[in-house]
Amino acid sequence: MFEKFEKKIICFKKKIGSKKLGILFFSIFSLIILGTMVLLKQFKIEKQSVQDEYNRSMYDFVANINNVENEIVKLKITGNDTYTLTTLASIFAKSNSAKSNLDILPFSEGSVSNVSKFLTQVSDFSYSLMRNIINGDDISNYKEQIDTIYSKIYDLSSVTEEIYKELNNKNIKWDELEKVGNEKIKNTQAEEELSSVNKIGKTFTEYEGLIYDGAFSEHVLTREPSFLSQNVVSNDEAQNILKDELNLESITFKQEQDGKIPLYVYEAKIYEIETVKTLYVTKNDARLYQMISDRKVEEEKIDIEKAKEYALNYINSVGIYDVEPTYYLKGENMVTISFAAVQDNVIIYSDLIKVKVALDNGEIMNFEANGYIYNHKVREISPKNSVEQAKEKLYKDLNIDSQRLCIIPTDSKDEVLAYEFKGNIDDKEFLVYINANTLQEEKIYILLNTPGGTMAI
Repeated sequence: MFEKFEKKIICFKKKIGSKKLGILFFSIFSLIILGTMVLLKQFKIEKQSVQDEYNRSMYDFVANINNVENEIVKLKITGNDTYTLTTLASIFAKSNSAKSNLDILPFSEGSVSNVSKFLTQVSDFSYSLMRNIINGDDISNYKEQIDTIYSKIYDLSSVTEEIYKELNNKNIKWDELEKVGNEKIKNTQAEEELSSVNKIGKTFTEYEGLIYDGAFSEHVLTREPSFLSQNVVSNDEAQNILKDELNLESITFKQEQDGKIPLYVYEAKIYEIETVKTLYVTKNDARLYQMISDRKVEEEKIDIEKAKEYALNYINSVGIYDVEPTYYLKGENMVTISFAAVQDNVIIYSDLIKVKVALDNGEIMNFEANGYIYNHKVREISPKNSVEQAKEKLYKDLNIDSQRLCIIPTDSKDEVLAYEFKGNIDDKEFLVYINANTLQEEKIYILLNTPGGTMAI
């Protein structure tokens, strides 16, 4: 049988000739190489897309865990049932968001099952406690459960921030995260310590589809961003705009992203700066929505005031003005500065921008303008009550250091005109916001004085 096959090959060679046969084999080999290159390129594009999704999910996961931790702290100082309910609603929403972020990340199911269960229990607890407070219960009856949750969420926050820093510092890669991350996160066991929480809660599936006046209510998910027009900018036009605004040496289109705000995604390089930037740009009006980059900053050469100047110049370069810095946090030789819009000397915290600056040369490392893009517009500012009337609603032992009129967002992504009071109780500093129209307590923030700066949480 083999001899017959060999004869057919020889016959085939005689018919087409050795030269033609060589050309045929070369052509086939070239097509195989070309096909392999195309597949490899497609694989790299798909891998980068997956890693971009991981980066965003990990960033959101860490932020949501930190937010849950901070909201639980606030439960310990508020004496107002309305604010207690608002805080519990925020915990409910953010713990659910953290669980959704966790589901996307490449951890094995076994290692994070207890963390996932814990976040469900926190959500469950918050919802149940909201109902109990509405029915006349006192939050002080749940001090033990709140302390337990805080202890575990604090541990989880520490672990997730450690993993996030190792990813940013390139100590581990996403390909290695499943093994390394699992070893770190599996130690955050919570189910035994939280058995008491189960006694007052419903199961998560019973209220999974609940619509409430919080961050995930339907009117929030479907509303349009205030700062954007209906003008859709093409990919080429957007690249030209970015080149002019950001002084780009090069820019490469990566992909489009659908969502509440459709985005173009680019990789770009600025003149005389080696760091590659990932840019997320709105299709409408070509506004810079987010910029992400990373490098190790070895030393500090510039002070905070100079960093604020660099950050403000960058904000102005992308067409945003009338903002002022609020708080900042410094770490790893970088500083993250929060900016808020200002209208008629009234600060508008709804219109928030965050900028991270490297303290060695002033390079802008990260930029996030989603709060500004969703909310910025001209407001009508006319308080119905005076600052003295609002002051009467404060906790009597709060020693007031400063006061001002401002606009703050609510947990339902609406906003209210409020008086901001900065004060202290027992060596702890607080910001308390009293609604300028209804005189209701709206928000409480704890001011933390850290080596890196003062932050409101």
